[in-house]
Amino acid sequence: MKKTLFLIFYLLCGGHTKADQDISFMYLQDNEIKPADEVFIMSYSEDGDVLKVNWSIEDGYYLYFDSILIKENQKIVDFDVTNGMIIDHEDEFFGETKIIRNILEISSIEEIETNLIEIAYQGCSDRGFCYPVQNKNIR
Repeated sequence: MKKTLFLIFYLLCGGHTKADQDISFMYLQDNEIKPADEVFIMSYSEDGDVLKVNWSIEDGYYLYFDSILIKENQKIVDFDVTNGMIIDHEDEFFGETKIIRNILEISSIEEIETNLIEIAYQGCSDRGFCYPVQNKNIR
């Protein structure tokens, strides 16, 4: 009798645990955190001494406009936005800020003369996950 009760209890708990694992697994898949390189796809090109940088931003994600930097030998390089819409956003961490969704294209105002170029940017998902600052060395 004890063995039968134990077996029934074990099967009931085992089935319940399996169901919980399936639900947890589905929840994790729905809330998967993708790598920054997959949601903020960055590319660049050069037109003479002018650097052009492009981001394709996945739906449900955004870049912080104020986090975008181009550095030449650790000196900040000014840039213009050539394509993309800057949106006012109320952020729970940073307060009133500006973000970019979908696409962003910028070009350096100053001529870039060296091979030591670093691009920095940071973004978040609409689900509340924010990525650390991404630093890319190019050239």
